[in-house]
Amino acid sequence: MADLSGLTVGIIAGSGALPRLIAEARAKEGAGYHVVALQDAAGEWIESHPHTAASLGKVGGIMKSLRAAGCDAIVFAGGLARPSLSSLTPDWKGAMLAPRITRLFAQGGDDALLRGIAEIFEEEGFRVLGAHELLEGLLAPEGSIGGLKPSAQDLADIERAAEIVCTLGALDVGQGAVVANNLCLAMEAIEGTDGMLARVAALPKRRRNAAPPPSGVLFKAPKPEQDRRVDLPAIGPDTIKAAKAAGLNGVAVEAGGVFILGLEETAQAADEAGLFLWGRAPEPGA
Repeated sequence: MADLSGLTVGIIAGSGALPRLIAEARAKEGAGYHVVALQDAAGEWIESHPHTAASLGKVGGIMKSLRAAGCDAIVFAGGLARPSLSSLTPDWKGAMLAPRITRLFAQGGDDALLRGIAEIFEEEGFRVLGAHELLEGLLAPEGSIGGLKPSAQDLADIERAAEIVCTLGALDVGQGAVVANNLCLAMEAIEGTDGMLARVAALPKRRRNAAPPPSGVLFKAPKPEQDRRVDLPAIGPDTIKAAKAAGLNGVAVEAGGVFILGLEETAQAADEAGLFLWGRAPEPGA
């Protein structure tokens, strides 16, 4: 991993553990950083770090805060509910960029939106980094991650789910799918992974007769051609709990393409739940 300690990094922070982990790592290294907490999504942990609160429409204010903190690079980290355009209250910079941002929203997918926003920051002189460039050991390894391994049927379900995710991702729709006994139980859309797993858990018994629980797998992977500096998928112990509640046999992810937030804790959670945790080898050229 390249030495990025000389950069002052602006952490554009949404919800979840990832932005906190990056901030803590920068603080531990004594490296420069500043957190921009979007829409109050980041949580109380930011109080222990240099930070600015910002709303999504205040593009000029965000850039001004980053420059005042001496940031020459940024990283997007954490989740954020996709807002409606009408809910944004732009500042002067946001108003100037409004036609461009409107076009990005109109394209429909999160990857296109985030890629376009990253390009705006690059044009303003900021280097855009991926979270994986700042944190070692977060990307899923290949093969068995917990103590259990998938069966032959589980491996077949993983391959079927990977095919579905690849097709969905090519349309910039989602990064996950649930397959059991070769049947697709759910595909990820705007509700996210937790919402998808909740739908599977709520399926009536008659809908799962062909694949009664426990059976099936959750698979997550980046979208084909995705800009891996932004919006790489992530799982953690809560994902394992949700997969267990959905009656699945395990969770599989693309090795090298998905963050595991708290690898030891997530592997332990999988073992305790009786689920396998598996890193599928990426497609050639991924």
